[in-house]
Amino acid sequence: MSESDEISETGSESDISISGAITGSYLFFMSHFNHFIRLAMGPLIIWVLVELGCDYAFHEHGMVLDSTVTRAMVSAAFALVWYRQFLMGEKFATYDQLFDHVLSPGVFNIYNLLRSLTRILITTIILFVPTLMLSISFMFYQFSQGIFMDEAAIHDVAFKSTTLVILLFSPILVRFSLFTVGVALGRKTMSLRDVWRKTSGNTWTLWLLILRAFLPITLYTYFITWAFEAISKKLFMNYVWSSLFVNVPTAFLALMMLAIVVAVNAQAFKALVGTRLSERE
Repeated sequence: MSESDEISETGSESDISISGAITGSYLFFMSHFNHFIRLAMGPLIIWVLVELGCDYAFHEHGMVLDSTVTRAMVSAAFALVWYRQFLMGEKFATYDQLFDHVLSPGVFNIYNLLRSLTRILITTIILFVPTLMLSISFMFYQFSQGIFMDEAAIHDVAFKSTTLVILLFSPILVRFSLFTVGVALGRKTMSLRDVWRKTSGNTWTLWLLILRAFLPITLYTYFITWAFEAISKKLFMNYVWSSLFVNVPTAFLALMMLAIVVAVNAQAFKALVGTRLSERE
């Protein structure tokens, strides 16, 4: 059965209800909370243990370890399997099926690996070059104002520059984010060009959709994390209990936020690209 024959006509629709998509994502999350717990438990445990390991290395051995890559990997795995939960159902939403699909001969080969690495490299260059130029401009400006550029000031400039560049490129990035949905669903023939064509005319709709889904729960997560960190400091907890006290709710809320945004993105994919009418053979 060809892939094109299995795609529904839903992809021909161009109108996306922002309020309807956000409401639908929250309703789906609440009605499938048990599935969320099942799929989020593994990433949550890995997240918490990695953070605990970093805290142990710092307090016991003075080593500073970065957990960003590990958190990104477990979050990406959860996002991909939650896409499958939302668009394909519980039967197809397992990590075993996801990994089997990714590592299957038709999907994982040298050519596809090189294509993926090329996409990552191009995206990194596109984002890194303006970020570097903006950071240098900020540092020269602050230096001209007599501000001493120590390590903390450089980190602050880099953070602000990165945030600004990502914000400027976000209308493009939200369109290409639908490519991730295709990866989760096994669309071997779908390319970035196809995604760009399918999302034409919906740039700002997608941008507002992701912003409205992402911003409220992000602020809520940030506030909860800040509150737990403040409480742990006031209680003078041992670093082990402090790490668990902060990172368990942080990981849970971060994965919850990711599930909401993924469902919103999946609804946009269903409206603009289309989903499979029958099971892949």
